[in-house]
Amino acid sequence: MSLRADSQAALKALDDPAPNIRLYLLYGPDEAGSEALSARVGKAMGQSAERIDLDGATLRSDPARLSDEAAAISMFGDKRWVRVQPAGEEVLPAVEALLEAPAAGNPVVMIAGNLRKTSKLLKLCEGDKAVMAIVSYAPEGRNADALAVSMARELGLELPGDLARRLVALTGAERGLLAGEIEKLALYLDASPEEPKAATPEALDALGAEGGDQQLFKAAMVVLSGNVRATEHEMARLRQSGGSLAGLARITLQRAIGFAQAQGGQAPRFGGRGDEEVARRWSAEALDKAIHRLAEAERTSRLSHQIGETVLAQELINVARLGARAR
Repeated sequence: MSLRADSQAALKALDDPAPNIRLYLLYGPDEAGSEALSARVGKAMGQSAERIDLDGATLRSDPARLSDEAAAISMFGDKRWVRVQPAGEEVLPAVEALLEAPAAGNPVVMIAGNLRKTSKLLKLCEGDKAVMAIVSYAPEGRNADALAVSMARELGLELPGDLARRLVALTGAERGLLAGEIEKLALYLDASPEEPKAATPEALDALGAEGGDQQLFKAAMVVLSGNVRATEHEMARLRQSGGSLAGLARITLQRAIGFAQAQGGQAPRFGGRGDEEVARRWSAEALDKAIHRLAEAERTSRLSHQIGETVLAQELINVARLGARAR
């Protein structure tokens, strides 16, 4: 079964895990959204439930581990559930073993990121009744604005519509980045649910939400514009300032996904006319390659920081070269 994350059926299934569902595959470009869905399962299992954390690298070397953990019984009789993050095609043998196992009483939640339509893992999961595959897309338009307002309200921050739109544009509607900016604004204004505060343009300017982070967005557009030399310069400057290439890769990935969504007829989220011009240069095939490269590099960086930084640097250059061919 395959559902969209914003459907009531998906939310209901996560809030009350069914015994016949062995695996919840959470995937899609909005990985922060998938993580939020995973948290719903954790809440449904209860505070006393034991969570077993695994990752793709572990399951690649030991595919049987997943089915073993899914069938294991707690010594104290408490509920158990398994969370796998990050996960990609390398977990396919482990998932096959899980679905073929005679029993599996503990639900598995797998956060797989942005899978391709041709993914063997995705095809297996969509075709099995014991799996619920839920895809998360970044919110768009009024939905994105409403999400920003809702996030702010939970922190005691009254966010006017114009500031919500400004923050959505700044973060490309990427849920994790949006939440971070709103949290910074709430802390700056000392807002809380008990003592709500109203956000103002002056507070956002003073906080500098469009300062350091905005430099990352500008650097991401340099990568996507296809200027290889300028990309190397931006990465060097980022390292010198103590920044992380993971942040740059993440924002570049979200921008590329935004370009692809716009080409697919969804509402575009461009920062300006320059962004729109860059987006027009990319073909659907080139964007698919760029998104896949960046997503894989980001997953690698989570598994190993030292190796990940090297891979991120190389893939950012590769994406810039793809952009150069589109010029």
